[in-house]
Amino acid sequence: MWFYVVVSRRGRSFFEKVVTPVVSVFARAGFTPNMLTFLGLVATAASLFFYMLAKANSIYFLFAALLLAVGSLLDGLDGPLARHTGRQSNAGAFLDSFIDRVSDTLIVVGFMLTGFVDGFLAVAMLASSMLVSYARARGESLNVSLREVGFGERAVRLLAAIAGTLLAIMHPLALQASAIFITVVSTVTAVQRVWATMSILSGRT
Repeated sequence: MWFYVVVSRRGRSFFEKVVTPVVSVFARAGFTPNMLTFLGLVATAASLFFYMLAKANSIYFLFAALLLAVGSLLDGLDGPLARHTGRQSNAGAFLDSFIDRVSDTLIVVGFMLTGFVDGFLAVAMLASSMLVSYARARGESLNVSLREVGFGERAVRLLAAIAGTLLAIMHPLALQASAIFITVVSTVTAVQRVWATMSILSGRT
């Protein structure tokens, strides 16, 4: 059920209903959507410290995973808060998307800091993730909706990163497996989105 809510596009409306009380608390406390966006980034950045420590003691993977989860949750709440407070804007949407890319990069850096994910895999993981986002952004700039195309959305990648980090407490190879999974899923999704965009655009000519 949790997997459905976090990952499924259709589960997002359910997610927003569930978090409405939390969003209301943030709104009453005076938080803005951009504040949540930056707080999510800070939590993700803080996880790097524990990824580095996890190289010597795997228990620190737990703290890294918790910070990733907090960062992901805050990032997931900025949109609902914007809608709840009527503060939706193109500037906010742009900032959120940009910060997402920064957070994605920080996660890859964190994986590398452990010493269990080599540079080649890290670059592949980052590049494939960025291509997923770029394909959608470029496609939508050409009026091609790609919301329903591909499984490797950011929510899936974040869930895989958090799960891999938690499992790394038992065996560090779980982190490498997570990086491989993210790379493969992202690559497949990027190809699907390029194919879908080309097919739609070719049909318009």
